[in-house]
Amino acid sequence: MRPNSKSKWLAQSARLSRFMADRGMIVSVIYAFSLLVGFLAVGFAWMSDFAGEWNKELFAEHMWVALLLPPVVFPIALWLVNTIFWGAGGSGIPQAIKVTKHPKPRLMERLLGPRAFLGKLLITPFVIAAGAAAGREGPTVQIGAALMAYAGRFPNIAKLFDTRSLIIAGGAAGVAAAFNTPLGGLMFAFEELGRRKTMRHTSALLMAIVLAGLVALILQGNYSYFGYSNATIDWGQEWLIIFTLAILTGIVGGLYGRSMLILVSSTSFLGGLRSRFPYRFAAGCGVVLSLMALVFGAEVFGAGYEETKAALQDSEELSPMFWLTKMVATVVSFASGIPGGVFSPTLSIGAGFGHFFAGLTNSETAPLMLLAMVGVLSAVTHCPITAFVIVLEMVDNHDLVMPLIFVSAISTQVSKRILPASIYHLLANQIKVSFAQTEPTPAPESASEAKPAETSGLDDKK
Repeated sequence: MRPNSKSKWLAQSARLSRFMADRGMIVSVIYAFSLLVGFLAVGFAWMSDFAGEWNKELFAEHMWVALLLPPVVFPIALWLVNTIFWGAGGSGIPQAIKVTKHPKPRLMERLLGPRAFLGKLLITPFVIAAGAAAGREGPTVQIGAALMAYAGRFPNIAKLFDTRSLIIAGGAAGVAAAFNTPLGGLMFAFEELGRRKTMRHTSALLMAIVLAGLVALILQGNYSYFGYSNATIDWGQEWLIIFTLAILTGIVGGLYGRSMLILVSSTSFLGGLRSRFPYRFAAGCGVVLSLMALVFGAEVFGAGYEETKAALQDSEELSPMFWLTKMVATVVSFASGIPGGVFSPTLSIGAGFGHFFAGLTNSETAPLMLLAMVGVLSAVTHCPITAFVIVLEMVDNHDLVMPLIFVSAISTQVSKRILPASIYHLLANQIKVSFAQTEPTPAPESASEAKPAETSGLDDKK
């Protein structure tokens, strides 16, 4: 080897060694952030679950006090979102999707910045304690995405990982930790958050998602979200019932998503009222929720997790109209603009509809509840693989793999006739952010994002 060639080779080897050392350090920092997402997701889950249990106890002991909370708390929460915690309203998943589509610095600061992060972390348990029919999983996605987006501010990390990939990984890590479903988090990253987007350094980011789920596993134990289920169904004899259920859940999920979209659209009558009188509208949503609870009971409040788990594990009866009341309550809570997700309530709606359908067909309840959960979730998100993988991990039942896949595929196709795309992507398209104002005003997706005055989230070039 010539001296010049040898010196060049040594120089290249030194540069490669430094790069690998730097890359290893950067990936380690990303892993540390993913572990932090897992810790935050578990802590956030404890806070939200405690808030929900407190509301149930309050309703049982002091019903009238519990009924007064939604009309009072909803406008207060909305005011906090509008004045302090910008970007914290709504589900949280549409905000993450919006930024992955348009990763502009100011848009990211508004929707995934420190204010949105803290608002989601603090106000979501607050409104759940007041009785909002909302879940914690969507907010957990925004919390995880915001944390990983913050990691992308470090120059060395930004050189190796693009912002979009970090946000996708952070949001998916939130799903993995919130539901204790690592595989579901991975599928959510590709099928929902990363739709038509590519992730750079995929192996490192996928490991980050798994690590967040591992934290939840260590802190909470090896548990299934809805417990363990050994429900089975005879695919050959019950195929007509399964096929009918798939079609019906596609219709129910499509109408459910369409109703949310109409209520947040400024072109609809109610959406116009929501834009012009946000606080009165939020208080009105609280009144509707309280009146529903007065008529139908405490099952109106919360995400429906306890009722669904009791029906699956202990064969407790659900009200025949549980799915409908939960659907209306979730839409009303979401329309108010307060922080809170619709992912977990959607599963409860599906479980309630499956319970109702089993009564109509005189079939075994548990299998149809699980199939309907997948059907409604697929219909709303248009993510059939994510839906059946998450539900599969939630109940640790592999005997229903083929029926779950079949129902998720059929319901998604049926839903597309009513809801043209995933509700989260449609809501993300509704988000408009004005940077010409010092304070945000109510927006179509949530009252925390403002309607464009001079610029919008699609135009952040100033």
